[in-house]
Parts: sequence; C-alpha cells; structure tokens
Amino acid sequence: MADELLAVGFDLDYTLWDQGRFVLSFLGSIAEELGGRAGCPPDHAERVLRETLGNLGAGHPALFDAALTALGLEDPALVADLVERYHRHRPPMHPYPEAIPVLDRLRSKGTRLFLVTDGRSDTQRYKVEALGLAPWFEERVFTGDFPRLLHKPSPFPFLLACRRLRLRPGQCAFVGDNPLCDFEGPRRLGMLTLGVGTGPYAGLDVPLRRSPHHRVADLSGLGRYL
Repeated sequence: MADELLAVGFDLDYTLWDQGRFVLSFLGSIAEELGGRAGCPPDHAERVLRETLGNLGAGHPALFDAALTALGLEDPALVADLVERYHRHRPPMHPYPEAIPVLDRLRSKGTRLFLVTDGRSDTQRYKVEALGLAPWFEERVFTGDFPRLLHKPSPFPFLLACRRLRLRPGQCAFVGDNPLCDFEGPRRLGMLTLGVGTGPYAGLDVPLRRSPHHRVADLSGLGRYL
C-alpha cells in the first residue's frame, strides 16, 4: 500500500518565484558601468547583456564571461567581481501570485512543507527571507552548505530533509521546475515528483529518470495531485 503523503518539498528559483527578474535587475544595474568600459551607450550594453542571458540562461556558469566577451571586455578579474556583486544584489522580490495560496492550502490541511534549493547559501537565504517565504517551511536545505557532489541532483539534500522531518521519502513529494536537477534525486528515493512549467527549462527533453511523474503549467495546477 502506498504511503500517505505527509510532506511536500519545493525548489525555489523559477518554482516559487521568477529568478529571471533577479538576473535582469542586476544586469540593468551594471549596464551603465559596462557601457562606459566598453565605450558604448548603456542601453546597448544592457541589450547585449540581455541577449547573452537569453542565449545561455540565468544559471549558466559562463554568463558573465560571455557577456563581457560580447562587449569586447575579456577581463577575468572583472568577471569575478561581477559574480560577487551578483550574489550581493538585493532588489525587491515577490513570489509567483500562486505561491502563497498554494502553500497556505497545503499547510491548512496539515501537510508539512520543506525547501531544497541549490545556489550560494547566503544568496538563497536572502531570497527566502525577502520573498516572505521563510515562515512557510518547517525545514530548509541549502545545498550550498555542502560539497558540490551533494548538491542536486544528488538524493542527499532530499534525504536530509526527510530525516529532519522524521519521515520516509515515500511520504513526501517534491515540486520543481528544472529536470536537470530537481527530479532525479527524489525519484530515486521514492518521492512523488511534480514539475511546473514556469521556468526556462520546461521544454527540455530529458531521460525518464530526470522527468517528473506529473507536469503542470504552474503552481495552481498542483491541486490535482496534492
């Protein structure tokens, strides 16, 4: 007999909020500086930055390298500086409109909630607080606290959340957006997995082991399964 579903976990970026807005805000904040360095108008620099973002995606490790190269600024020291400033960027942030109602509905019926998110821990912790999401989650696992080998798609952060909740993985579900990292780990543990189509990864063609059990357009569609 299948386990009763007692807890639901969520990814953060592109699952509960639009990470792209964070990136675009940062690119807008550096456009004038980079335009000055490259000898071009700020709007041209910002357009190049946005085009690079569109081509590579927000999570690409070489995003700033490629953007600077496109502006004729190949400068490793500047890349390192931009990466550090990106992680310190603190713009206004808001969750998806469906996020709080979904979390409220789940918690009101007794479902326990947890978060598993990749990325630099100080940045991810700031996002959770700035988005007003911290009170909703009984457990929060920031994989940046651990060696890279233990980040998603490793089962480790999902199993850690289960152990903190004193639940079996089969009693939990996980909701994410990115099939490259969000579903393989929890599937291996026996969790139900659900994919939302709110991020840039929705159309990726991946093997079954990396796919969610069910897909929905956005968080409002989770009611069919949770």
